Amino acid sequence: MIKDKVVNELVQMSLNDYPITSAYFSVTNNSGNRKAHLVEFKKMIRYKKNTTYFKQLSESEQESVLTDFKKILYWLEEELDTSTYMSSICFSSDKSGFWKTIDLKIPLTNELIVQPKPCIYQLTKLFSSYSRYGVVLVDKSKARIFEQSLGNFKELFHVDDNSPDTVKVGGFKGRQERKVERNIRQGVMQHYKEVARKIFDLNKSHNFNWIVLGGRKETIGEFRKYLHDYVDTKVAGVLELEPSATLSEVFEKVHEVGKNARLEFDKNLLETYNNKKEANQAIEGIKAILPKIRDNWIDTLILHEDYQQKGVFCRKCNYIDLSPAVECPDHGGPLERTHNIVEHILHNILQQGVNIHYVGLSMKKYGEIAAILRFPITG
Repeated sequence: MIKDKVVNELVQMSLNDYPITSAYFSVTNNSGNRKAHLVEFKKMIRYKKNTTYFKQLSESEQESVLTDFKKILYWLEEELDTSTYMSSICFSSDKSGFWKTIDLKIPLTNELIVQPKPCIYQLTKLFSSYSRYGVVLVDKSKARIFEQSLGNFKELFHVDDNSPDTVKVGGFKGRQERKVERNIRQGVMQHYKEVARKIFDLNKSHNFNWIVLGGRKETIGEFRKYLHDYVDTKVAGVLELEPSATLSEVFEKVHEVGKNARLEFDKNLLETYNNKKEANQAIEGIKAILPKIRDNWIDTLILHEDYQQKGVFCRKCNYIDLSPAVECPDHGGPLERTHNIVEHILHNILQQGVNIHYVGLSMKKYGEIAAILRFPITG
């Protein structure tokens, strides 16, 4: 499900001459202090300056990181619209000329990370958990289509009155009642077809994970007859919502549909994994998965949403392992320790075009991480 261009752009920054500073911060808190997130950020900056990693950077690299801290602090203090957004993600590498921000209406876990690559672990979890929805609200003459992504609602299409002209004016004098009724039916049918074509086109351009339909029961039943089969397979739920519904009402109900849809998706995904395992085309546990990543065998990686694992990585060739070995076995370069090897796994496999899914259901019996392979294991 993680195919967002933002993630792809960050993965392309993996090989970089200067460290990249990644900051994930929520700007809301329960204490009532609007500046609490700034105080916490400054504490984290002081901590980062005293880490072994920072002290081992060259003078030029340290200058770049220190400028990153200043830019991110200024963004959080002066630029971020806290009246609209709950959180912000910042990526900065000053001497590489890289700066990117993502403002969100959902909370984040506060983190400040300095490393050779952008930190995408939390971001990829967001894209997996908060899927992109297309929301279609429709009645016999009106329609609105929204995109919901990472807590943001954006209207993509609306039509206020698609009634045929003869209905709008109540019919022409002397016109037969049956002709008026036929004209009404044809007008409604044409309206449904237009809305169905629009959601088909928007699905192609926005690649919705799921689609939610809203309207009266009889309206949705008739409207779905005109949906393209592929679009209809993405329908995750149907809601009693009129096109005139408020955004807050739409968001609340779509969020509930999303939780149920994700639970069902997780169940089906693990069922698919178990079927592939019986066919000798799936493996589980980090020790089994790492060699298959190196050999580009992974088709789909499945992780529990809280899974993390310490390990080592090679900055030069992207070799990753659990072993505390000093040298990279591929070229003899130094291996560096990491508190979360999943971060480096993500960068490697996204470059290989692997599908990534975080699962909220228990994965203890799978070792918290599993993979469906491109090919069956033979011999």
